[in-house]
Amino acid sequence: MPEDDSPEGLRVGGWLPPYSPDATPRKALLRPTAPASFPPAPIPGFPGWNRRPGGFRRRAALVAVAVATVGVAGVTAASLGSGGKQGEPTFLAGAVPPVPPPAQTVVVAPIPSSSPTSPGSAPTTTHLRHRPTSKPAASPPKTTTIVTTPPAVTLRAGSTVSLLVADKPGYRVRHHDFRGRIDPVATSGSALDRADSTFTVRAGLGNSSCVSLESVNYPGYYIRHQNFEIKLTRQDRSNLFAQDATFCPVTIHSGAALVLRSINYPERFVTESGDRLFLRETAAEQALALVPGLPG
Repeated sequence: MPEDDSPEGLRVGGWLPPYSPDATPRKALLRPTAPASFPPAPIPGFPGWNRRPGGFRRRAALVAVAVATVGVAGVTAASLGSGGKQGEPTFLAGAVPPVPPPAQTVVVAPIPSSSPTSPGSAPTTTHLRHRPTSKPAASPPKTTTIVTTPPAVTLRAGSTVSLLVADKPGYRVRHHDFRGRIDPVATSGSALDRADSTFTVRAGLGNSSCVSLESVNYPGYYIRHQNFEIKLTRQDRSNLFAQDATFCPVTIHSGAALVLRSINYPERFVTESGDRLFLRETAAEQALALVPGLPG
């Protein structure tokens, strides 16, 4: 094209303005200009990166990625070659740490009850027992039976008694013809029989802790043993008489009866043989058992 026919402002290698069909000149558009040079944002781990030329930056980035890849591969190979021992991985400085494994989902199952209820069954109802408000009827008081044991029989000085034979009801100790014996004597019997079977208890002539038996119808006459036979003899004030006329009562049958033991022959007791009375060596349970009774 001739140089004269070229539009104004058009040159070879120049900028072509927008086309206008009516050939009306328009306002020239602004030509794009290169942006002002400014330092790019620094890359972490690479100080002074923005002061490097563009080609050098690309090569440095590739080298850094290669170095990181080689470091990760070395750590992995070292862990595999350690005989399967697992430990905490060691990361190189500036290397990218591995991605953590995905979190596992924990499913919490409901705790089964100790007594499962089948589907559709009604819930179990617990019935509570109520204490009665009224007090129970009081039980009748227990009857306590008091067993009284009668006092043991004994002979008291100054008393007047009849000596009843425990093993022979109705029999009594008496004197007859000045000899000691046992005979049946009734309360309605003769006055002589009742007088012969009644005695006054005196303190022992030979030992005051024992007793002597004085006849009521023959005062001054005492029951004594002579040649081991029981007799009624007048007191002569001798020591032998005092010893022969003294007897110690010994209780038997749990205190229900007593026997007469000689003070000067402790192993001998008053016994009976054929309605006669003698002093013999025997056990207390085998002697004549007596029970003091009322006179007459």
